[in-house]
Amino acid sequence: MTKFKSLVCLPLTVFASCLTMSAAEPEDMVGRFLKSIDGYCVSVGYTYSTLSSGIRLTGGGKVTFQDGSFFLEGDGLEVYCDGVVKWTVDRSSCEAVIESVDAEHPDYLAYPVLIAKDIRQVFDVVSESRSDFNGSDAVKVSLIPNTDLGNIVSANLFFRPSGVVPAGLVLELDDGSDIRMVFNEFSVSDRITADRFSFDAGSLSEDYIVTDMR
Repeated sequence: MTKFKSLVCLPLTVFASCLTMSAAEPEDMVGRFLKSIDGYCVSVGYTYSTLSSGIRLTGGGKVTFQDGSFFLEGDGLEVYCDGVVKWTVDRSSCEAVIESVDAEHPDYLAYPVLIAKDIRQVFDVVSESRSDFNGSDAVKVSLIPNTDLGNIVSANLFFRPSGVVPAGLVLELDDGSDIRMVFNEFSVSDRITADRFSFDAGSLSEDYIVTDMR
C-alpha cells in the first residue's frame, strides 16, 4: 500500500496552484490566493499521470481541505488528516495506517496539502506568461522552492485565461521526471465541522490490519 499512498498524496499539491489571475504582479497573486481560501473549505477534483521506473501511471480523485486538515478519496484509498493524526485506509485490502503529523517540521512531499497555507514560505515566483495546457489557452506561473521540498525542484501552475479557476499543475522532480495534474473540479465553500476530517476507528471491522506508526 505504501507505493499507492505516495501517488495518491502527491496530487494534494494542487492547493498551491489556486492563484487568482489578475493584472497584478505574481507576488500579489499569491496574496490574493491566500485571502481567497482563508476561512473557507476548498474541494478539488483531479487526474494525474507520471512515469515510475519507465511505466506510465495514471489516477485521480478528489480532495477537500480546510486549514491544515484534509480528506481525500483516490486510487482506492481514503486519507483522513485532522492536522494532528493522519489515517490512510485501503478498504480493498482491509489495511489502515496511522501516522502523526509533525506541524513544526512539515514533510511537504508526504503532506503537500500544507504547501497551500505555506506557499509564501516555500515557493518563489519566477515568471508569469501566456501558455497552453491540456489543449487550451492558459496562463502559466513558474515557481521554484526556496526551501527543501524533497524531490520537487520546480512547479508550473496553469490557470484558465479568465476567472480564478486553476487548470493544472506540472511538478518537476530531481530525477528528470514530472507529475502532470489536470483539475476537473474546484470549489470554495463555507467551513465544515472539524470532525469531518477525523477517522472513526470504530468503523473498521476486526478483519482490518491496522499499523500504528505514531
